[in-house]
Amino acid sequence: MSDGPADEGVVASGVEVVEIAEAERLLAAGDAVFTEGELRYARERVDPARRLAARLAAKRATCRLLGGGVSEREVEVARGAYGPPSLHLSGAAGERLRALGASRALVSLTHERTHAAALVVLLRDRR
Repeated sequence: MSDGPADEGVVASGVEVVEIAEAERLLAAGDAVFTEGELRYARERVDPARRLAARLAAKRATCRLLGGGVSEREVEVARGAYGPPSLHLSGAAGERLRALGASRALVSLTHERTHAAALVVLLRDRR
């Protein structure tokens, strides 16, 4: 029998939706919110703005879950040739993750014609 979400190791979860046009504006303005790895990944694919909008949604959801003092630059959405996307947290983001009692973060990304979204789940190791 399960005791609910705490039994499953979920510390927090959040969803964020972003207009693809916002990512296009950030990209055109040279905003430093995206890492070199994120920019490289997006530019190697068709319609990079959609991919960047999904990453922006993931960054914002992660920052909201982690709380104050975390910069979107400290959250990177990475993806290998195969497999799901993953979150790499550096600096204050990694520290906040551990302070909240979580050991890892999972992310799911999606996009369509005008919007992109991300779901982020912070997890503690099961005991």
